[in-house]
Amino acid sequence: MNFVSWAFVALFLIVLTARLTIGRRSTEPAFVLVLIVASIGFYAWHIPVYIGILLLSSGIDYWAALWLAQLPPAARGRRRAVLGLSLCTNLGLLAFFKYASFFLQVLRDVLGPALTSPLPPELALALPMGISFYTFQSMSYTIDVYRGVLAPIHRFWPFFLFVSFFPQLVAGPIVRAAEFLPQMPRPRPVRAAVFYEGAWLIISGFFLKMVCADNLGMYVDEYWDRGTWPQAGSGFTLWLALMFSGQIFADFAGYSNIARGTAYLLGYRLPINFNAPYLAASFKNFWERWHMTLSRWLRDYLYVPLGGNRRGAVRTYVNLLLVMLLGGLWHGAAYTFIIWGGLHGAALAIERLLGLQRPDGWAARWPVRTAWFLVVQALVLVAWVFFRSRSVEEASLFLGNIGALEGWRLGATEWVGALFLAPLVAHHGFTWLVERQHVPDAGPVARAVLAAFMVYGIATLYTGTSDFIYFQF
Repeated sequence: MNFVSWAFVALFLIVLTARLTIGRRSTEPAFVLVLIVASIGFYAWHIPVYIGILLLSSGIDYWAALWLAQLPPAARGRRRAVLGLSLCTNLGLLAFFKYASFFLQVLRDVLGPALTSPLPPELALALPMGISFYTFQSMSYTIDVYRGVLAPIHRFWPFFLFVSFFPQLVAGPIVRAAEFLPQMPRPRPVRAAVFYEGAWLIISGFFLKMVCADNLGMYVDEYWDRGTWPQAGSGFTLWLALMFSGQIFADFAGYSNIARGTAYLLGYRLPINFNAPYLAASFKNFWERWHMTLSRWLRDYLYVPLGGNRRGAVRTYVNLLLVMLLGGLWHGAAYTFIIWGGLHGAALAIERLLGLQRPDGWAARWPVRTAWFLVVQALVLVAWVFFRSRSVEEASLFLGNIGALEGWRLGATEWVGALFLAPLVAHHGFTWLVERQHVPDAGPVARAVLAAFMVYGIATLYTGTSDFIYFQF
């Protein structure tokens, strides 16, 4: 089951009916129960037995938080041991399912002939859906309780709902307990404004996914291998890279909008996850706009504990590189994802070294800002090639064809495919105008007209469903 399925529509309508009846006025336990059952059903649709992993991870973090609350601050050793139990459980499950085969391959690559006995074969493990997302979400709860910035919740099932809430269970946004748990004990009266906002988010999300992402993905999947052929043409391979950059944005931003819209209609507000990232004039700003909840998670739970920028310039650059390398590895167990993260980490470090992330000084001059914007977007595009490629060799051949600067002519197929980038370009252009206060943001009438066009586009331009890209993470 995914968002683009009739099964999900049926599930959502059942839960929405419960929200409009038993969950309308107060913290009805019955509505919480409906949400929990719906979340378990949504997750079990993939591989039912993996519900046990979700329950194990949630249970360890729930009890660890209660244990931490009972220990005095002076008991540092025991508090660290309890936190370590939580982190080791979560990261151990994540490492086993997501990285075991990759680590075995790395050992084969590094040790090679020195191995006295063969390593186990590649593990054919089905990845638990959304394990990267709910692991980070659950871990943040325990860490916040350990830090003393959050009081633990004393009932397991409301906590389990926080971890397993089905609109954002498998691909985010990554929600903090401090953002979600306070929303549970409150009335949920039905308001027209809530309905309109939720419906707008859902429609725009389905448009991004079903019209933009799926159609762009059709071209990317069909022609990507051709981008590695000799003399493929720089124009053709650059076109493919642009298609994928649009696909992954529309796919992930579309999912986030649907998640936020469905959650909003059910009485919960989720944080925004994307804000026109291809407008970013610096790498720092790119990560303030792209997958914003992950960026903040990496900052608060990895970059800051490593020392952030408090331990000198060299340590700051090392921390930036390390955090982004781990962020790349979080996305997938492959050398290509590590290179993707390494490129962003090195770029963030160089940008900070040169002071180009600052909004003032010499970096604010328009020639410098424009030039650096072009560098940022070019490197983001290069990094996307590694992200999409199956191997480093494939990415190198692909980028080599772009760098050859030969053969720029595009055929009719390429021009037709580029039309599905047009809504994304329009979205970024309009956001640019709004941010600079050249035009007001879209009001109710404009949104209604746009929603009508998007519904028409979904009905006429949808060519078939495909899984959300981030479901595999």
